[in-house]
Amino acid sequence: MKTIDITTILGAELKSRTSARDFAMYLRNMNVTEACVDFSRVNSVTRSFMDEFYQLLLKDNRSLDISIVLLGMGEQADAFLKSVERTSVSPRPIVDNSNARFVNLQTVEQLTEYLESIR
Repeated sequence: MKTIDITTILGAELKSRTSARDFAMYLRNMNVTEACVDFSRVNSVTRSFMDEFYQLLLKDNRSLDISIVLLGMGEQADAFLKSVERTSVSPRPIVDNSNARFVNLQTVEQLTEYLESIR
């Protein structure tokens, strides 16, 4: 199984969903079917990067058909990954539009008055 230092492809700051998509595209273009992705040299990662990375490469990557093993996950990356995993399986709340109430406020005073009324 090939080990890939993710910082050699994307740099040490993993900030955007686009970066995660670029990494997935890199793996596909290199015909990688199995990879150990090494995060040990990553300085920082955002939740949005990790969410996209998870959705594309870990959760349901049938379209890419790549087996991924993660190495060197720092505290931040690991915490975001766990958060993304938890929220990806929980059902999304559904709003009943027939019972929704929309408020059209024109001034800060109206907003303040409205917020005080819902305490």
